[in-house]
Amino acid sequence: MGDHVARNLDASAPIALDGLADAIARWEPCTLDELQAASDRIQGEVRAWAADPANSERPISESPVYLDRMAVEVLIERRFFTE
Repeated sequence: MGDHVARNLDASAPIALDGLADAIARWEPCTLDELQAASDRIQGEVRAWAADPANSERPISESPVYLDRMAVEVLIERRFFTE
């Protein structure tokens, strides 16, 4: 995987969301199939988190898997159009 999305993002544009480049870098070694499986798992975790009454007033950005969700989706989109 020679694209290095996280490194290219850091070099070309500042990312306003702390930790996103690191999350992308963690997921970058995964294959498209692995990313799609992770996306399904993470979506389930987000739904479970949002369904918890303790989180009813909290923004989705406070979900423990928020950055992973964003990173995986960025990489899936990128890989879908480049692989």
